[in-house]
Amino acid sequence: MPIDPEELESIVALLDDRDTVVTELVDNRLASYGPEIIRSLRNRMEREADPVRKAAIETRAQQLNTEFRIEDFRTFTTRTPGPLSLLEGGWIISSMLDYTLQRERFEDQFFRCSQEYLAEGSDQRTGVENIRILNHIFFHRLRFSLYDVQLKDPRYALLDGALRTRGGNPFVLALIYLMICQEAGLPVELLCFPGGFVPVYVEHGHALFYINLYRGGDLFPEDRLNAFIKATGLQIDKSAFRRRDESAMLTLYLESLLYIYGNVKDEKKSTVIDRALGCLGPERFLTIEEPE
Repeated sequence: MPIDPEELESIVALLDDRDTVVTELVDNRLASYGPEIIRSLRNRMEREADPVRKAAIETRAQQLNTEFRIEDFRTFTTRTPGPLSLLEGGWIISSMLDYTLQRERFEDQFFRCSQEYLAEGSDQRTGVENIRILNHIFFHRLRFSLYDVQLKDPRYALLDGALRTRGGNPFVLALIYLMICQEAGLPVELLCFPGGFVPVYVEHGHALFYINLYRGGDLFPEDRLNAFIKATGLQIDKSAFRRRDESAMLTLYLESLLYIYGNVKDEKKSTVIDRALGCLGPERFLTIEEPE
């Protein structure tokens, strides 16, 4: 519901009040307006001349946004059983970390990419043919490029930025790739193992081939799977491999974000990401247990 401008001014005047009772009342009142209050606070912040009050408004907007988006993500992950939309999940995670992000812009950036493939893919082609078309569009026409393989730089980690610049680390590029596959109805799942994953094309419950996103979407059969794993530097028994659905991609992406922001000591974002991970259950893929 829209907030009365006079009430908003009254609330803003109380944002720097240190009385815990006042703070709680203010927070509850702002939260009662729902997510639309974020836009009102942003607009009010832009008109504020006092830097201290401006910072107070921004802090409150960010805090409220975090709570709204965490609740959105919890609802998203527990709704009626069925495939989770990677586009929706990606949007919620992105807006969780950037309260200024506009959904229309985010979706437009994605659909500009997915439409390139949808215009050329076909049910009349084989899986190999369709994935090769997707790879050509993704890596050559759209020019998505791989950066920061060691996961050290937050600049290459965020989904919105990767869609905009067409570049990112392995996890955010994999998320975008699988988002396009899901949008196009291509049956690509994830083969997960401790420390990583590889996309796999599945038909009638059987893995037909694997996709190496580190090498421009190179397709390879199962007999080359061991070589792929070896190239990652991991020593993993094949019994540890598990095929997982789209929720695993969201888990992997959040795990990569947690690793990156943990390394740069951004405790605020790390806490938010950890809370989001908790909505997806206990299974983790990037943590490797060391033998005792």
